[in-house]
Formats: sequence, structure tokens, C-alpha cells
Amino acid sequence: MTATGLGSSIGEVRQQGRRSAIGLLSRPAVFGSLVPLVTALNALVGLVLPMLMAPSQFGEYALVVTLFQYGLIFDLGASQLIDRWIPAHLGTNQPDAAERVGQRLLWLRLYIAATAYAVTALVLVALAARQELPFSLGTGLLSALAGILYMAALGPACLYRAHSARRNYAISIAALSFGLVAARLGGMLAGGTLGCFAALALWYLVFAGVVHLRMPPRLAERPSLAEAASLAARGLPLFATSFVWAFYVTANRWFASRLIAPGAFGQFAFGANIFALIVGTAAGFSAFYYPRITARLAGSAPFALSRRLTADCSKLVTGVTAVMVPGILLAGTLIGLVYPAYVHGVATARILLVAAPPVVLASWLMPISLSSGRRPWVDGIIVYPVATALLGAATYGLFQVLGVAGAAWASSASGVPLIAMQLALLHHAGIFRSRHAAALLAVTVAASGALACLVWVVSS
Repeated sequence: MTATGLGSSIGEVRQQGRRSAIGLLSRPAVFGSLVPLVTALNALVGLVLPMLMAPSQFGEYALVVTLFQYGLIFDLGASQLIDRWIPAHLGTNQPDAAERVGQRLLWLRLYIAATAYAVTALVLVALAARQELPFSLGTGLLSALAGILYMAALGPACLYRAHSARRNYAISIAALSFGLVAARLGGMLAGGTLGCFAALALWYLVFAGVVHLRMPPRLAERPSLAEAASLAARGLPLFATSFVWAFYVTANRWFASRLIAPGAFGQFAFGANIFALIVGTAAGFSAFYYPRITARLAGSAPFALSRRLTADCSKLVTGVTAVMVPGILLAGTLIGLVYPAYVHGVATARILLVAAPPVVLASWLMPISLSSGRRPWVDGIIVYPVATALLGAATYGLFQVLGVAGAAWASSASGVPLIAMQLALLHHAGIFRSRHAAALLAVTVAASGALACLVWVVSS
């Protein structure tokens, strides 16, 4: 065989291999399993990390990691505008308009990434100069950088999600989320907390470049600064909701850190970390549900999907509750075996699991409200700030009475009012009928009440 023939044969084999790989990834059973697999690995790493740190060090990590979590959603509402506008355009047969909107919002996310990090860095430096940071400046800067780079890299994935391109979305999210598995764990083993966030920043820097090469923002669609500012202003109320929600999910650790001594706070942060892992994991799966619901709501009469949404959400609450039961029963045994340094956090971990059903449900209702609600800005201005204020007040008040356990019960005390406010808004938006909203609220209260009784029985 000649060299040319050999080269042609090798090229054909490579092309066949690529076609086989693409064909494999096109199978729903394969791409549908990517995100759950990586999500499970991510949750596993989240459970491994406390083993690598003393409680006091883990308490510091639990605070600094929130900068990463806030950074990855800091797009001033661009992703919510994508979810709100593109499915609506597609649902009314306007694909060209959907494409133009997507490109402009892709550019907007890049503008925001550069600006947000510059402002965040200035704020962190100023706080460090006043000695008001509960972690090192370098770790804080890297955590924020990693989160904002993640946000930039998520732009194309948001477009895939809005178009219900489930294969492309699953592959993109799986690749990005794998950084939380490989880079986070590898960085922590190599260089502690600082190494963890340095590795994450490098991972998302690389992937931000890769995903934008695959879906490059077109220069012809680049918005002017004035247009970008206008888009950001329209997205800002939606962003406020997402950002306050992200703070709400992690606020228990910030509020508790002001009340609990550093050593004991590490024990509390352990339970808070498990709670946040559960909520974040469950919330991630909503991306496979709400875009299609949003598209159907855009072309449906008021309350047309109320019964279906009530049934689906009731199943979600029931499923989460079923998972929490063995978690509460086995918490003492498992933590004692796997995390002996955190045995004093068993009671806190059990109590925080009681809040899982309402808060997970809230995480699924939020994108529906943002995408289809009549006044989604009310979520960010009223609903989530009120829920956060209730959480803060409950944390302080219950801590004075019950100590650390009281700070943990505060998460449950604010979860049910949050669901009630969300359902009231969704009823006003013509999404949930009043009787269906009441039924779903009753299911959620019953679920949390049953778990609270179980905690009381196990602890007595």
C-alpha cells in the first residue's frame, strides 16, 4: 500500500470513529445519562472534600465557595432573558428572531463577565484592606474568577437549553460540570483551598474558549454598549431573583457564621454543605423540564397546565421526601463512619434535611416564574428578599433559644412561607389554579412536617 493510500485509510478510520462517537452521543439513553452521571460525581466530590479539611478550614471553604456560586449566575439576567424570549419566539414560529436574540445575549454575557470580575476584584481588595474578609484575598479572587468564567462558558449551553436541544445541552453541561469533579478535587489535593480555585479558574478559562469557538458570537449581531445596557436593564429584575435565590440557599451559613464560634461553625457548615448539594443537584434537573413547560405556557390558555404542574411538583416533593428519610435515619451512622471529625454536626445535618422538600420545590418553581410569570421582577424584589429576611430573623431568634440546632431549624421555618409566596404569584400569572396551589402547598407542609417528626423521634 502506498503512503497516500495508507493515509487515506487512516483518515477514513478516523472519520468513521468520529461518526460512531457522534452517533453514540445522539442516543437519548447516552446523552441523557451524562448530566446525572456528572452530577452524581460532583455530589460525591462535595462529600469527599470535608474529609480533606479540618472543621475550621472547611468552615472557611464553605464561605469562600459562595463567591464561585454567585459568580456563575452573575449574568445580570441574560440567561433568564434567553429562557423567556427564545422559547416564546420558537413557540410562535419565529426562529430568525430567536437566533438574533440569542446572539445578542451571548455578547451581553461576555461584556458582563469582564465588568463583573473587575468590580468584584476591587471590592475584595477593599474588604481585605479593612481586614473584613473571612478568607484570604487570593482565594477569594480565584473563587470569583472561576465562577465568572463558568458563567461565560455557560452562554452557548443556555441557548441549547432554550432551544430544547437536549443532546447539545447535556454534553455541554456535563463537560463544564466535570470541572467540579476533576479540577476541584485535583486542585484541593495539590494545593488546598487556594489550589482548588486556581484549578477551577484554569478549567473554565479553557472551556470558555472552547465553547465559544464551537458557537462563536457573530460580529454582525454584537450589540452596542447602549443596546447592551438596555438588555441588561431588562434582565436586571430577573437577575435579582436568581441572585437573591442563590444567596438564600447559602445564607444559612453566612447568618450562622456571625453567631457560632469558628470551631462549631465548621460542624454547622458541614450540614449546610450537604443541604446545598441536595438543593443544587435537584435544581439542576429542572433544566430538562421547564423549557418545554415554558414553551407550552406561551401558547396555552390561562391555567391550562395547572393540573399537570401540580401533579409533577407533588411527585417531586414526594420523591425528595422519600430520599430524605433514610438520610435522617442513617445520618449518625454514616457521618460517624465516614466523617468522624464532624460527628458533632449530625444533629444539624438531620434538621437541615427537613427543609429539603420546600426548598427543592422552590428551585423548580423559580425558572417557571421567571420565564412565564406576568411580573417576574416581584420574585426578586419581594418574594426571595422576604424569605431571606425571614431566614435571617429565624436564625437569630431560634439560635438564642436552641443554640446551633435553632440556627438549623431556621431553614425550614423560611421554606414553607417561600413556597406560599411563589404559588400566590404563579396563581396571579394564570399558571396554578387556587385549588391546585393550595393542594401543592399542603403536600409540601405535610412532607416537611413528617420529616420534622422523624428528626424528633430519632433524636429523642
